[in-house]
Amino acid sequence: MKQILNSSLWKVGRGLLAITAFAGIVSLLPAAPIVYTFTVVAKTGDIISGKTLTGFKQPSFGANSPAINAGGNVAFYATYSDGAFVGEGIFTSDSLVLKNGDSVTGHTVDGISFVPALNDRGTVVVRCELSSQESAILASPILLAKAGDEIGGQTLTSFGLPAINNDGTVAFVGESPNGTGIFTQTAVVATSGESIEGLTLNSFGPPAINDRGTVAFQSWLSAKIATAIFTPTAVLVKVGDTIGGKTLTDLLFAPALNSSGTVAFMGVFSGGTGVFTQNALLEQTGDTIGGRKLTSFGSPVINDTGLVAFFATYAGGAGIFTQTSLIAKTGDTIGGKTLISLGQPAINASGAVAFTALFSDRSSAVVLARPVTVPTK
Repeated sequence: MKQILNSSLWKVGRGLLAITAFAGIVSLLPAAPIVYTFTVVAKTGDIISGKTLTGFKQPSFGANSPAINAGGNVAFYATYSDGAFVGEGIFTSDSLVLKNGDSVTGHTVDGISFVPALNDRGTVVVRCELSSQESAILASPILLAKAGDEIGGQTLTSFGLPAINNDGTVAFVGESPNGTGIFTQTAVVATSGESIEGLTLNSFGPPAINDRGTVAFQSWLSAKIATAIFTPTAVLVKVGDTIGGKTLTDLLFAPALNSSGTVAFMGVFSGGTGVFTQNALLEQTGDTIGGRKLTSFGSPVINDTGLVAFFATYAGGAGIFTQTSLIAKTGDTIGGKTLISLGQPAINASGAVAFTALFSDRSSAVVLARPVTVPTK
C-alpha cells in the first residue's frame, strides 16, 4: 500500500516553528474566551461502510488535518482493516468516500494523500496516486486532473495538495516539463519564470482559494528576496517587509486565506517567529493564551470572521488554540480518554474546529470541538 506523503512541491520550511493566523475584522472577534464541547467524530475500532478503522495520520507538524465545512461535516484520512486486507481511505463520520483499489473513470486508485479538502456542498477533493504510477486530483468520484493532462498549454506530470472553494473551483500545485505552477482544473494561475510586481517566481507551496475565487500562494524566488506570498496579480507580503515592527527574514508553511482577502502566515524575524497578516503581527513566541506561554506553532486555519485555530506547544505540553482561547491540550480527557498528542486543526464558518487526537491507550480519533461563547463579565 502506497501512502502519499506531503508533496515534494511543498517546501515546508525548517524546524519546529510558530504559526497562527488572523483574517478580517478585529471587531468581529470574540472579546471573551470561548469554551468548547467535544464530539468524537470517529475513532479506532469504529466501523464505517463495513471498514474497521485502525488509525489516522498521527499528529505532526506537516499538514495532516481533517477538513470541515459550514455544516459541521468532517472528512478525514484513515487506515482500515477489512478482514485480512488493510487499506487506506477518505471517510466522513458515516461513509467511505474513497479508498485505494477504487476505480475512477477507468483508473485504479493506489495511494491517497493524508489531507482531504471539503467544501460546503460536500465535495471532497484529494490528491491520489493511480496504479499506472500517475498522480492525480480526484473530486470523488470524478477524476479532475491526472499526469499527462494539459491545462493552459502545460502538460502536467505531478500534483500537490488541492484546495477547493464553495463554487467547486480546485487549486493545486502542478509540475510540468517547463517547471511548476499553480493551476485550477481549467486554467493556469501562475507559473515558474513569471514575474509579479517585479519578483520572478521559481517554485510554489500549496495554494489557498476563497469563495471570491482569489488564489493565494507562496513562491520561492530566483532573486535575493527568498520567498513571498502572492495572488496572481499582486505581492501580498515578502521577506524584508516590516510588519508590526518586525522585519521578516523568512516565511514558512503555507498561507491561509479568507473571503475578505486577508492572508495569515508564519513569519520569522530576528529573535523569534510570529503569526502575521499582510498588515499586522498577531502572535509571537512568548505570548500567553489560556495561561500557556507559547513556544512553537503549526500551520494556521482561518474563517471569514477572522477567527484562527492553530496547533502550538508550550512548556510541558501542546494544544489547539485560537487568538483568545485554549481549545484542547495534552492531559485533557475527551471521550473518557487522556489526550497525549494532537494534530493540525481545521475550522469552519461557525468556529467549530476538527483535529486528530492520540490518547494514552494508543488509540486515536478525529475530534470535533464546537464553541460555546462565555459572556464577558
